[in-house]
Amino acid sequence: MSESFIKFIIPERKNDFEFIGLNLNKNKNSFVFPCQYFHKDDVIRTNKEQLLKREARKIIFLLKKVRQDYYFGGNDGEIQQFHSMIWLIQDYIDKGYYVETEKIYKKTDSGKINWKQSIKNNNIWFNNGNIIYPNFVREKILINESCILSQIYKACLEYSIRQIGFIFSVEKTEPSVFDILKDKDFLVYFLTNELNKTYRDYKKILINHLLSIIARQDNKTEASGCSIYEKEFEYVFEYLINKIFGTEDVKRFFNTYSYHLPNKVSSSKLRPDTIMKDVKNKTFYIVDAKYYNFGYSNDAKNLPPSSSISKQIGYNNFLRENLPQEEKDFKVKSIFVLPYTSKVKNEYIKYVGYACRDGKDNLKDSEEVDDKVYVCLVDLKELINSYYNKTLSPQDLIKALPKN
Repeated sequence: MSESFIKFIIPERKNDFEFIGLNLNKNKNSFVFPCQYFHKDDVIRTNKEQLLKREARKIIFLLKKVRQDYYFGGNDGEIQQFHSMIWLIQDYIDKGYYVETEKIYKKTDSGKINWKQSIKNNNIWFNNGNIIYPNFVREKILINESCILSQIYKACLEYSIRQIGFIFSVEKTEPSVFDILKDKDFLVYFLTNELNKTYRDYKKILINHLLSIIARQDNKTEASGCSIYEKEFEYVFEYLINKIFGTEDVKRFFNTYSYHLPNKVSSSKLRPDTIMKDVKNKTFYIVDAKYYNFGYSNDAKNLPPSSSISKQIGYNNFLRENLPQEEKDFKVKSIFVLPYTSKVKNEYIKYVGYACRDGKDNLKDSEEVDDKVYVCLVDLKELINSYYNKTLSPQDLIKALPKN
């Protein structure tokens, strides 16, 4: 896929586009980043094309992981097809096209001696007690670039590059005699037979990846599932916050409720998104990831509503009342974390204020701190970078909070 066939879009406002990620639709191919994803000086510091592709690659891998973990937007077959396309493109970059090779044996003066064939196909001469083979059988490798497996490799590679090749800067490959949609039945039949015959580990791995790519071909297969609904990106944000700032297993902190009618009937469990524990300062932090627009709009209408504040305070009270005996003296604090794009160098986490019930706005940490919910913004691009490179830590979020 050449650069002219893919359009990179960076929305100014959330919900301007239905999807985030790679959208392939005949001649209208595009990659949509999250809202205001790039810093203003990003393009100045680095090559724009490389930057776009690098960040798109990060987002695609992240989306696939979240889709898999949350069991939505794709099944195991689609996930496997994606990873097979990645494997195939990387194999092509590392080794070039796959070509089938065949060993031939001839009595000749050049080539590697094959002792087994030489002993088997020669009369033995003896000279002063030494064994002499008058004509060595030597082996040569015959490369067959037109074999069926090589052509299937090219067909699957062409499809994979058409889908996601742009993120590897691979744009065009040699055409194949096969079409993996029209010839699907034959290709699956041939590859299955080849898989049963081969003993070579690399070839087995290759064939399994080719089967994974071909098996999902149908009339609806035009995109590789590398996008997500914009409204579902909240799951991605929640996943990132938990992976980077979470230190505790949230299952320990499920807040359960029941109806008594008069028999006891369990209601659904409430669970916090993320729990951090700061042993040094004897504090638990309940972190709620909110993929809201406030960090981009600076409009108070885009902050979490009162119901979210009440729920957080409820978590605070529940956790404080149910702390293990050895942690009874720990404080409990809540944090809303929202996305934004930092305009200040290295200001990846920014404290902007807090929420509380009216009349509690002058509380200090030594008082009923359970009734406060701090509000922090985290740079989304750096958050995704941290998922791969661990640039942010729980302590970074803690340090951003006020000291009182």
